[in-house]
Amino acid sequence: MTSRNVLEADLARGEHAARKALSELGVPHPAGYDLPDLLWVLRRIVVRDTALSGCVGRTTRVAGSAIISVSSSVDYEPRRRFIIAHEFGHYEIHGASHNQIELCDSKQVSDESQLREIYAPSTEREANAFASEFLMPRAVWEKRCTVRKPSLEIIKSLQNEFDVSFIAAGIRFAKLTPERCAVVLSQDGKVSWAASGKDFGYYIQRGSRLSKYTIASDYFSGRRPSDVAEPVPATAWLDKFRLSSDYDLIEHCQVIPALRATLSLLWIPPDAEY
Repeated sequence: MTSRNVLEADLARGEHAARKALSELGVPHPAGYDLPDLLWVLRRIVVRDTALSGCVGRTTRVAGSAIISVSSSVDYEPRRRFIIAHEFGHYEIHGASHNQIELCDSKQVSDESQLREIYAPSTEREANAFASEFLMPRAVWEKRCTVRKPSLEIIKSLQNEFDVSFIAAGIRFAKLTPERCAVVLSQDGKVSWAASGKDFGYYIQRGSRLSKYTIASDYFSGRRPSDVAEPVPATAWLDKFRLSSDYDLIEHCQVIPALRATLSLLWIPPDAEY
């Protein structure tokens, strides 16, 4: 099996387990509900906030039940909900019948989708896919992401409605909208990472320095980026060897002060000739 097939299988396992849990709960999504209450009702799982060292989440499984511990240092509720959902994913996917302790940490400056499991990478992918599907179900989001004109306002609306982070909502939107979209997080004048839908058609190189023609670059040059969607040269973001300099795409940029970063929504409109 190729690495891509392995990745897709991990994601499918995580999403399938999340849909099964939502079906058992009898709710289309958990927005508006207290996650610890839902997990207690469904699996008699106890969720607690406690001091943790070296990790942000811990699952302790004993005799078919579990305690999910969340670091008391996590005070941003959408992040806390993602950690809880991530740990619940471990419980659902990786065996509720085994006595085990799993520790999950996160990179110091990262979105909750960047949570990484200390053990096998596949368990991380599965738990992250579970958390994304559990908090932002594909069946609901695909309908909400079918829009004529993608924008950060739509992403912010989904963020608030589903009680997830702005970055997590942006990633989910880019992956589920039928429009050709990508979201790019930039820090220190470079691309930290990019996430796109299957039809976007271009790869954005991680670590590449931002072109001065991107709106995001204004922030790292000490200027205030435009807060409205504007056309920029497509070659400012995409592979210059495959594109004419005459082509544009739409960039909508938001500064994230806490991360000293920007999040850019890139949209290739339907009438684009590339």
